[in-house]
Amino acid sequence: MTIKKPLTLAIAMANIAVASAWAQEASNQEDDWALEEVTVTATKRETNLMETPVAISAFTQEELDRQGIKNVKDLGSTIPNVDIGYDASQSSPVISMRGVRSTNTTEFGDPAVGLHFDGIYSSRPQSAMAMMFDSERVEAMRGPQGTLYGRNSTVGAINVISKRPVINEFEGSVGVELGRWNQELVKGVINIPVSDTFALRASFMDETRDSYLTGFYDVNQWDNRYIDADSVGAGVLADNAITTFIQANNAEGATDYQLVRADAEDFYGNVDQQAVRIGALWEPTDDISWYAVAEHYQDSSAGGINTIDCEKAEQREDGTTCETYYGSGADEYTVAVNVPGELDLTMTSFRSNFRWDFSDTMAFVYNTGYAVQERSNLIDIDAGRNTWDMSMSITDSENVSYSHELQLQSTGDGPLQWITGLFYFHETTDLNGYFLASLDNAVFWRQPDRTIEASAVFAQATYDLTDTLHLTVGGRYTEDEKSDVGGNNLSCTRDWSTESDEEYGCFPAYLQGTFNSFSTNHFADSSIYTIDTYNDASKSWDSSDFRIGLDYDLTDEVMLYAYVASGFKSGGLGDVVIQYEQDPDTAEYIYDDEGNRVVQQVIDTSYDEEKVITWELGAKGTFLDGRLNLASTFFFSDYKDMQLAAPDTAYSYYAVEREGENAGEITTEPVVIYLTKNAASAEIMGLELEFDWAPYPNGRISGFATWMQTEITSDFQNRWNFNNQALFEISDYGLAHDNTNEELFRNLKGNELPVSPEFSFTINYDHTFELAQGGAIIPFIGIHWEDESYLTYWNVDKHDFPTGDTSAFDDSRDSFWMVSASVKYVSPDDQWNVEAFGNNLTDEIVPYYADGSDGLVSGPFSTPMSYGVRFNYNF
Repeated sequence: MTIKKPLTLAIAMANIAVASAWAQEASNQEDDWALEEVTVTATKRETNLMETPVAISAFTQEELDRQGIKNVKDLGSTIPNVDIGYDASQSSPVISMRGVRSTNTTEFGDPAVGLHFDGIYSSRPQSAMAMMFDSERVEAMRGPQGTLYGRNSTVGAINVISKRPVINEFEGSVGVELGRWNQELVKGVINIPVSDTFALRASFMDETRDSYLTGFYDVNQWDNRYIDADSVGAGVLADNAITTFIQANNAEGATDYQLVRADAEDFYGNVDQQAVRIGALWEPTDDISWYAVAEHYQDSSAGGINTIDCEKAEQREDGTTCETYYGSGADEYTVAVNVPGELDLTMTSFRSNFRWDFSDTMAFVYNTGYAVQERSNLIDIDAGRNTWDMSMSITDSENVSYSHELQLQSTGDGPLQWITGLFYFHETTDLNGYFLASLDNAVFWRQPDRTIEASAVFAQATYDLTDTLHLTVGGRYTEDEKSDVGGNNLSCTRDWSTESDEEYGCFPAYLQGTFNSFSTNHFADSSIYTIDTYNDASKSWDSSDFRIGLDYDLTDEVMLYAYVASGFKSGGLGDVVIQYEQDPDTAEYIYDDEGNRVVQQVIDTSYDEEKVITWELGAKGTFLDGRLNLASTFFFSDYKDMQLAAPDTAYSYYAVEREGENAGEITTEPVVIYLTKNAASAEIMGLELEFDWAPYPNGRISGFATWMQTEITSDFQNRWNFNNQALFEISDYGLAHDNTNEELFRNLKGNELPVSPEFSFTINYDHTFELAQGGAIIPFIGIHWEDESYLTYWNVDKHDFPTGDTSAFDDSRDSFWMVSASVKYVSPDDQWNVEAFGNNLTDEIVPYYADGSDGLVSGPFSTPMSYGVRFNYNF
């Protein structure tokens, strides 16, 4: 995709022409049902949404509640060119904006979209799961925001702004929501004026819900340490019973047991979360304001899990379907596990905003934040989809971060408005966890001190060249440093040369009974492993970024703007990977004179920074006597060294084949890790149109329409890592991941970026029916549609493979519709209201990510149709 200057000019002319047409129809008269002005803080100062030269969407708490949005993960269909998936292994949302995302949600991965709470940077994507309640509004800014918002805002930023206490006013509310799958949600707010200068505000939310998955426990899988036939009440299968995949592939002589339906209350996909927030506002004078808030969030659910894309599985020529794996009636929401899901995610944070208008023309602002995230989780990785029986656990993780930002900014109405500041951020992570392939080996991560430190200086100014033409210039210098001190990768491997009951290191012998004699926390003890690598490393990156823009007031109601801005996302550290020398004849390691294994090569899995330059042209206008807001944006982004993450083979080593038909043969075996690469250059361009219209006094229509194209524009030779064995028709796992086999490589130049539909739109409509005796009934309907897209950067169907037809193994996503609706009754005095609602009313099955393994495509899917009722009382 190459953008020519004539096309860019044509888009710009189209924006100006459209804006001019709007202006000709505009009127200066006010109307009774004009739209309310929306105030945003995208430029670190309060401005009118329609007068802010940035592509930005804003939502009030009422709008969030109406659409069932409780956290950032639920925002996907409400913001132009935004898609939000979920990484179950890290309990983390994956936010994609304008085709750019980061699927590296580990402690050293950085999100592509900057996340902020009350204007204060939040480093871990898990914090996006903290519930949205008692919010003033949510602002979603698209395009590079690095000048003012800093870290990881190369493609945009989301700012969740909580409601501040109200001085001299007592108010409160309590709400209840009941829904499908035994959903129960309770929330409340109370605002207490303590004095003429001080007020407190406390709010809380508590939600539980059963899982929407059809979950089973399967005691036939290798690891029975968490469940057994007696504890779950599994009976023996009848001789003529239809078997699942695991039952059919059970070890010879093993007893096959029935699947047992799991309790939906504590199974994967359930909800059990609570949050509380206490805020204080002190305004001792007209010039001083100090807002501080403390917040605590707890998620005690079972976490999420990937399930099979049954539509793709049904296209396999060997007759394999979801029913092959899980029995009759299985679909995308069916799963059988032997490792129950566990999640304990706690986030405690403190935020402070101090402002002092110390003169008529200047103000001082100090923002600071402190957050502690603690997490442990256990997840069944394979979920009965293969016989290796894999699970993963973060046994304990603590992430502590704090930030400081000092601002000096102009005030008043002068022709020059400016802001300058200093920023400092520090984050330390202490993490332990393991991955277990129950049939073969285990690896442990011990990372006691992984640190990120960032500092920056920034400035941005807007100068009125004329009464209608305004120039904005901004810059930011950033230094990022990441270090790993004392980190190790540890491992243990089963000894396949014996079937005795003897124990070998941390791994039991061949017999399953011996394996299951260990406790459930056996593999959580790092002392039973052998250290493979030392991950001590430190790297730093720096960048100077800029923003230059012009905005022009075509009329009092219409604004045109254009800017060019750069963005920067720092590189990252990866685990050290070491390949040891082995005898090609015996596969035995070679040792030096001191008894140490000889190192063949050390592979550095760190990666460099990502940079982008974005050009944007836009127009915003308010028309029809204030009843219609329209905004259009054309953007073009040019990425260099784009960071793309996916499973990859780090190296290969010699190993002896297991006992059996090929006993004693030497082969190569891969070590596959999750790797981030500076993959390629990429170009992205698109058009976003947003509208908000009150066509008559009691009606409201809002939404957006988008067009976007993305493309990897440079050579990106990559050994294929998505459904390798199936696409290349290779039965041996090691050969399918052999870095020396050139036939496994493909050039990904020309591929599209993930979740980048060419077209999409959302339209929302509500109407207020005012009742004769007072009160009102307000029906609402929201419709979202997206064109087809890809879920990864592999774009399987664009490449040729030995298998020929790739439809059963690819990463494509079909176009889809999402429909939500509600009907709300508001009492005559507006003291209480009740609302019936339904989400995903067409019961669409939408995948949000694709993992290709074992000839299957799996991932997280949309929540099925849900419905319920909400009640809220104000006092």
